[in-house]
Amino acid sequence: MKLLSSLHNPKSRRYVVYYSSVLVVIFATGILRSVGIIYLTPMEFTSLHFEGFMSMFMLVRNERVGNAFLLHLSKLRIVRGHII
Repeated sequence: MKLLSSLHNPKSRRYVVYYSSVLVVIFATGILRSVGIIYLTPMEFTSLHFEGFMSMFMLVRNERVGNAFLLHLSKLRIVRGHII
């Protein structure tokens, strides 16, 4: 159980690495699905999206990643405001 404790502690380095790698795998699967290389059933597709949202949620729990995410969102809003 001590091995998995880093996955629940948002302050550890392994926490960010694990959930970032999960997101990379989910993005790669989504790209392969959109190109038509792999096929997912509707249930697999739904669970893939759910796991992606949960990984994003878990990453935002980390203080540094959450602050950086908010900073990028605020910059996106400013850029979008100037374009429109």
